Amino acid sequence: MATLQTNPFDYRGLTHMPRPANTDEPSQRLSPDQKILAWLFRSRARAGEAASLSLTESLHELLEIPASRRDDWHTVANLCGYTVEDFLSAGAPLPLTCAEIDHFRRNHRDLDCVAGRDFLAAKSDLPSPLAELFGLYSHRARIDAEAALFVAQATGSTRIPRIMADLLAIGGFANGHECVSYLTMTYSVPAAFDTSDIIDAANHEASRRLAMPIDRPAHLLKLSPDEISILAAGIVESVAMSAPDFLEKANLLAEARQDVTRLPANKHFVTAIAERDLPVQQAWVERICAAYGRIFPNWVAGVPEIEAIINRRLEALRQ
Repeated sequence: MATLQTNPFDYRGLTHMPRPANTDEPSQRLSPDQKILAWLFRSRARAGEAASLSLTESLHELLEIPASRRDDWHTVANLCGYTVEDFLSAGAPLPLTCAEIDHFRRNHRDLDCVAGRDFLAAKSDLPSPLAELFGLYSHRARIDAEAALFVAQATGSTRIPRIMADLLAIGGFANGHECVSYLTMTYSVPAAFDTSDIIDAANHEASRRLAMPIDRPAHLLKLSPDEISILAAGIVESVAMSAPDFLEKANLLAEARQDVTRLPANKHFVTAIAERDLPVQQAWVERICAAYGRIFPNWVAGVPEIEAIINRRLEALRQ
């Protein structure tokens, strides 16, 4: 029987659940059928693969990037599923630095990672691996809500969490071809890391509390770490997707991404929208459209469905 190690980030005793994406621990040996785990561990190696591919195919473009910025670019590329060349060809600026991404990923207090995720998977009546996938989403939602609040408290700004939410939303689609199968249906593993709706809600709450008079006990700067954890749990409870909605999203992302794999990177998302592979009336699809509009505006310019969504969200923000 597996036993919990003293080190909360030591997963050798519990290999049936994937590790959090924000740990730098070396990967452990996996069994062949653990596709969720395989995707998580493979994402670490992708940085080296992207570096060699970039240097062979677009050496002249990468050489224009200062050496101090190359790690930043590769970290962003691994997070959202597009290569450095894709960003350069799209004329997209660097969204976040590696230090800012690490600052977000490490700002949470959810130390009992293994036990917490085991509980989330065990209380679900879903079949494996769907229970593990939904448990991973539920766990990431709690961690990212805490991270957004802690970063906003530390910096007095929601800029880093907002851009992280954009990158995670894009990654949910761009990496959607990494999937698990159950009863002939495919489910995107990176969908579990798209907690953009959770982060948005945490950002909204953080902004509201930062705007309070400083002498108010509910001001964000007055909250203790325990109070922030409780606030994050409440946000997740009210915003997180239900299991059926999450699995529908994971299935649509996987099928839409696989359907456009044959196309160049800049055509993947716009084609999925144009061919109605992603239902534009869904709130999570609108969130991905907004993310593409901010990170890759040249890719979605002139697409009526996406521009309508972006304009509608801008109007809502002005009101």
